[in-house]
Amino acid sequence: MSPCRKCEAKCCRYFALQLDTPRTKEDFEKIRWYLAHKGVTVFVDKRKWFLDVSNECRFLGKDHRCLIYDKRPLVCREHSPYECERDTSDFEHELTFNTLEELDLYLDRRFRRKKS
Repeated sequence: MSPCRKCEAKCCRYFALQLDTPRTKEDFEKIRWYLAHKGVTVFVDKRKWFLDVSNECRFLGKDHRCLIYDKRPLVCREHSPYECERDTSDFEHELTFNTLEELDLYLDRRFRRKKS
């Protein structure tokens, strides 16, 4: 039996894109802008930075099944139901930023910014 049968399609409710690794204060301005948007998280995994967008796939049916299964994108076909995130309540990442405030605290430590 497919492990997807009882799944609520966690993998179809977000997508993550790798970002260029920020190195300077100026590089972090884009990340600050991303975090100003609802449903966005930025995380670091294996020293790589990612933009995580909580946004449900438009082809996810009410029964949590794919409405275009036979024509689904390659990334969906390559996703293994045996190694997916359905059994985890949270991803464990090196760093996770949900808000501007969290990122600003990190930047204060990283660049030892002086409060003005």
